[in-house]
Amino acid sequence: MEAAVKLNQICKDYQVGDSSSRVLFDLTTEMNMGELTMLVGPSGSGKTTMISIISGILSPTKGSVEIMGQTLTDMSDTQRVLFRRKNIGFIFQQFNLLPALTAAENAAMPLIAAGYGLDEATACARATLASMGMSEHAEKLPAHLSGGQQQRVAIARALVHDPGLILCDEPTSALDTKTGLAVIQLLRKIADKKNRAIILVTHDNRIYEYGDKIIEISDGRIIGRYTAREFIKKEKL
Repeated sequence: MEAAVKLNQICKDYQVGDSSSRVLFDLTTEMNMGELTMLVGPSGSGKTTMISIISGILSPTKGSVEIMGQTLTDMSDTQRVLFRRKNIGFIFQQFNLLPALTAAENAAMPLIAAGYGLDEATACARATLASMGMSEHAEKLPAHLSGGQQQRVAIARALVHDPGLILCDEPTSALDTKTGLAVIQLLRKIADKKNRAIILVTHDNRIYEYGDKIIEISDGRIIGRYTAREFIKKEKL
């Protein structure tokens, strides 16, 4: 399979006073197109730092990051912003919708940031929402949507500019079981496209079975790589 993400010997240090503290240690792994990869591990293990480096929001202290054949760590700050705007979508735990904008306007934001006109951007957003069964909610404000509906708007926002890589930070943990399963099933369907990859940070053991690959992280190190079946079996021991 074609690699969506390649990490090579990634380390990350933070400066604390006169000394530095290392939070990621020599991370080397690949995540493929057409797959849903889950990053799991306890709070503070380095999952969020890792996904921030994959997105280019943070730069590693050492090592290289390759996203869909482009070496992110060789880019300038401006180049990384432009690359991220075109190629990466984000889905967050708390939805991060703007309360004064409709569902369609929220979903259109990546296109507006890329320079599309408002009418064209919201038309694309409505089409993306419609593909998720959200047509009748496109003109509603977030306050008038359920948690699951808000998360679908957030997913539409991540997809509207057709990025190759989707990064998700705990997208189901704030949802009840039924709604969370509906969201992960939607993400699973999205990940099945050969030209797209999803990387998902989670603590939610209800959704492990939907992953293709599970990478376990502890204390800033990768301590295991599993199929979903292997990881679920390990967790039951």
